Formats: sequence, structure tokens, C-alpha cells
Amino acid sequence: MTVLPLLWMVVVAFQRPRAIINREWTFDFALTNFMEILSPDAVFGAQVINSVVLVIAATAICIGLSAFASYSLSQLSWSPRVVLGVLAAAGVLQVVPPMTLVPGLFVTLQNFSLTGTLGGLIILNVIFNLPFAIIMMKFYFDALPKELRESAYIDGASEFATFWRVMLPLAAPGLAAVAIFIGIQVWNEFLFGLIFTRGGDEAPITVGIATLVQPQEIKWGPMAAVGTITAVPIILLAVVANRQIVSGLTQGAVKS
Repeated sequence: MTVLPLLWMVVVAFQRPRAIINREWTFDFALTNFMEILSPDAVFGAQVINSVVLVIAATAICIGLSAFASYSLSQLSWSPRVVLGVLAAAGVLQVVPPMTLVPGLFVTLQNFSLTGTLGGLIILNVIFNLPFAIIMMKFYFDALPKELRESAYIDGASEFATFWRVMLPLAAPGLAAVAIFIGIQVWNEFLFGLIFTRGGDEAPITVGIATLVQPQEIKWGPMAAVGTITAVPIILLAVVANRQIVSGLTQGAVKS
């Protein structure tokens, strides 16, 4: 049920428009759909680049900040009330519908001249994905033996050296799993790109796909071609990294 629609999208992407709408099944192989979306006059190439930059930047910032925050909450001597308060706030933000915050976010970004920019989209994606990253990484650091940190102290390592050289390398599977999840979320994000950009070469590719649904027609062929270019790579990434994802989640789920 999941794979069949994806395969059908790939098939449609290599079909001529007449064969797509034909009532009788025919396969008329052609690259016209890809040539249309990748032509110099089209903006889809720029939008794919925007999405790639957005994913890399937002994921890197989330991983960097969440690693420090989750290590602090897990390993340092914070009050249980503080830890519980931070995790509760992060959990609440995860269930708040982003649409309810759009008016305030739009005014804020507009005051800082960040609407219609990749910087604004990066900030928004970091805000909404960072709580998830902190919660996941906190549980993973909880699973690491505290004796490792104590041994590093005995050897004279500073707190940062202990974090950077001892604890962080052991948390690499968890970091990888969280990074993959965040990357997929940012790649698929549509609402912020639609509202906070003016479309065209400012927008991510998810917004570009939506522009192919027009009042006069629906461009099935180009839509399938763009969908193939954007969906297939991220699906392959998830399939290839499946073992890393499972390893990161299961190791962080059981405390040693």
C-alpha cells in the first residue's frame, strides 16, 4: 500500500502528457517532464537547492544545540524540577499546531526583515524541531554509564573535554538517528515555506510542487517528476540509514 503509489509516481514521471490522461493504459517513455522542470526558465532547480540548504543548516543547528542541552540536562546536577520543566515545555511545544503561531511569527520575522529568506525558514524549523531533538538526545545520554564521566574527571579532563571526547562519540548513533528524523521533517515542511516566502526561487521545493496544481489544469507529469526528484532520495536515505535509526532509538531507550 505504501510502495505502489510511489512506483506509480515514478512511472508517471516518465510518461508523456497524452499517455498520462489516456483512458487506455500505454507507456510512452519520455523525459519531457524532467526537461520541463529542469529547464533554465524553471525555478524548481533553485527550490531544490533551497531545500537542501535548509535541511543541512537546520539539522546542523538542531544537533549542535540539542547535544549541549541534552548533555547538560542528563549529566549535570540540575534540579529534577528544572529538568522536568524543560522536558514538559519541550513536549508542549511539540503538540502546539504551528498554524496557531503563524501570525506572531510572521510579525516577528517581518520586524527583523527575515520574511522571504532562507535564514527565516531555518530559524523557524530549528524552533519547532529543537524540542524533539533535546528530548530524544536527553534519553540517549541517560543511557550512557555515568562511570565514564567520573573516570574522565579522575584523569583531569574538563567538563567540555569530557563531553567532546568521551560522551559525544558514544552518543553518535543517537545523534545520527535524530539528525535523520529532523532532516526528513525539514525536507517535507510546507506551511512555513508557503506563508513566509513569496514563492519562486525563494521557496523550498515543497511549495514549488503545490504551484503545479493550477485552476486551469493539474500538471500531472511535471508534478510526478518533481515528486520523484524530491521523494526518492529521502526515501533511499531512510532505507539505507534504517539500521542506524533503529540502533540510535533502541540504545537510547534502555538505561544501562
